[in-house]
Amino acid sequence: MVNRHFLRQKALQSLYAYFSTGEESIEKQEKFMYDNISKLYELEINLLASLFEIRDLELIRIEEAKNKFYPTEQERNPDLSFVNNSFFKRLDGHTELKKSIERFHVNFVNQKELFRNMMARFRKSDSYAEFMALETKTYEDERKVVAQLFKNYVIRDENLYDLLCEKGFTWECDYEYVCQIALQFLKTWGIDESLQKPLPYPFDKTDESAEETDREFLRNIFRNTINHYPEYEPYIEKRIQNWDRDRLAFIDVIIIRMAMSEFIYCPTIPLRVTLNEYIELAKEFSTDKSRLFVNGVLDRVITDLRIDNKIHKTEAEDPLYFENTEQTAEYYTHRFKID
Repeated sequence: MVNRHFLRQKALQSLYAYFSTGEESIEKQEKFMYDNISKLYELEINLLASLFEIRDLELIRIEEAKNKFYPTEQERNPDLSFVNNSFFKRLDGHTELKKSIERFHVNFVNQKELFRNMMARFRKSDSYAEFMALETKTYEDERKVVAQLFKNYVIRDENLYDLLCEKGFTWECDYEYVCQIALQFLKTWGIDESLQKPLPYPFDKTDESAEETDREFLRNIFRNTINHYPEYEPYIEKRIQNWDRDRLAFIDVIIIRMAMSEFIYCPTIPLRVTLNEYIELAKEFSTDKSRLFVNGVLDRVITDLRIDNKIHKTEAEDPLYFENTEQTAEYYTHRFKID
């Protein structure tokens, strides 16, 4: 399964595009959303493939130095512990990773200088020096130094980021999310042998339950936010009467409508989880004041939806669960002094 917060981010981006461009086809925008999420696997494969490129270019550099007319003693007898790293060898044997590199035609033939510079900076680092100075290197030492290369030099390289953006990976949060997943893989590969894939392919056909769950979650939020747009309007209008509608950030309104869709049409997700998630989205994608605005509006909208019996949660998902509408109305009317 894909991280649910990330799925909400993708739904928000797609809904914003849908409403901003006046796209008439829900199916077309929905397909674009799914394709965009699936493309994240390709992004991670590109990032992990860069490690092989760095290792291979470093091996070439060592061989060229050894074959100079007047090599130094160090160049004649180089320390090969980094390029012969057993963690690299394990990655070489990662069938799924290698097949994916071939499937996506990952090729850095025109970017060799980029990776040479990356490795040159890494050779000057304390991480590299400490690793090379170890008399006995364990598998954990070898895994750790590769993870440090990846974390501090590969994913933070602006030129590599620009290169990957040219391939269609445009949202910054996409890049950050995939970097976290790839780094976690490097930190655990060889420790947890159950990890047979770097990143589970989004909507993986081999995991039908995860595919259906993630797709259904996305479809619920995306389609219900569009299809029930007019129905949500009275609830929002009631709670923003003291606000100048023209000055409200459009994305804030979309976030509120998305949250309403999740309140109503995702009965297994606790209200508090939904509320916190959309406050976080407002913080990430909108203005500094949006977090408080969205929080305030949604807190009141929940009350209105409950009184109208629109929210149906089980007791397990909702600690403030009531058996009937009368109990719900009585509790919330007393709590918020609603007329």
